[in-house]
Amino acid sequence: MQKHPSTTDQPKVVTKSTKKNRIINALLFVIPIVLIAVGAYILLLLFTPKINKTQPKNTTEVIEEIKKTNQNTLLISTAGVYAPILEGGDEVLDKGLLHRVPKNGNPEIGGNFVVSGHSFVWGFTPQQVKEKSVFYNLSDVKVGDEIVAYWNKKLYYYTVIEKKTVKPNAVEIENKTKDPILTIYTCTPAGSADGRVVLVAKPK
Repeated sequence: MQKHPSTTDQPKVVTKSTKKNRIINALLFVIPIVLIAVGAYILLLLFTPKINKTQPKNTTEVIEEIKKTNQNTLLISTAGVYAPILEGGDEVLDKGLLHRVPKNGNPEIGGNFVVSGHSFVWGFTPQQVKEKSVFYNLSDVKVGDEIVAYWNKKLYYYTVIEKKTVKPNAVEIENKTKDPILTIYTCTPAGSADGRVVLVAKPK
């Protein structure tokens, strides 16, 4: 004999408010997990360049490696910088350092040899961040530290004589100078709109 459904066997009606509550509960569960994961990843990216900072134990050995590449290179051991100096526009900054305003100077002709680089650039992996954020540790450099430039198969040694922070519109740091100097700069930790960390060095 067929059983007739009773009133208690009626299917439950899912209202819009019930669906909304389920969605809210799901979001309350998922959002904290996502935020924790994103936060952990950001911390990893921020600290990876510092953790993996390249500090040559023997500058002489590193210089020999630079010579083998036959590429213009800047070496600042106290900041873990060992990167090629490239010509072109801002697009080369993802591959190394940029020789700014070549007509204003270089190690051979004198004048103001200006080199710039990124302090921090996002990447999909910590390794990408490290490769692009060449000047991440530039603030570690102190007055009196040595900087080595390998330029057109010759080595040029500089001593840092000044360290300062300037506004983003301080374009005079790139001006041509009568005496040979090396000017290095990057964005401050707060970003390009905040200012520039600048190192000025003179030939030894």
